[in-house]
Amino acid sequence: YAYITSLAYILPQVTTVFLGAASALANGTVVSRVGTAAVAATANAFNIPVVVCCETYKFSHRVQLDAITHNELGDPDALCEVKNRPDVNDLRNWNDLQNLRLLNLRYDAVQDKYITMIATEVGMIPASSVPVILREYNTGPSLL
Repeated sequence: YAYITSLAYILPQVTTVFLGAASALANGTVVSRVGTAAVAATANAFNIPVVVCCETYKFSHRVQLDAITHNELGDPDALCEVKNRPDVNDLRNWNDLQNLRLLNLRYDAVQDKYITMIATEVGMIPASSVPVILREYNTGPSLL
């Protein structure tokens, strides 16, 4: 575990990155908590394998190309606070600034090119095999 700001410093010591997922989509994109795409892309730049842990009940027929078109929004005021640092308050009156809008996204969309494997209860699969698993589940009784 490390802070996202220390990724470039810590990744040379890492052998594999394990990520959780809220959903795996039919085009191989993985939806997870905000910041996950940055971790996966940075690990890819360092040639470190990225393994996403995702149960097959989280697989979806939906397709998503970015994290903007379909996402949950958090409280924008949460971006203005730094825990244990009351002296950091540059955005305390952000509502008064006419040209400033804060956007607090909850999820990231990680492209399949950054994912080495998806670990599921049926085994390790490449991100491109998500539609295969979906098809198997929809054809009735199977070995899954």
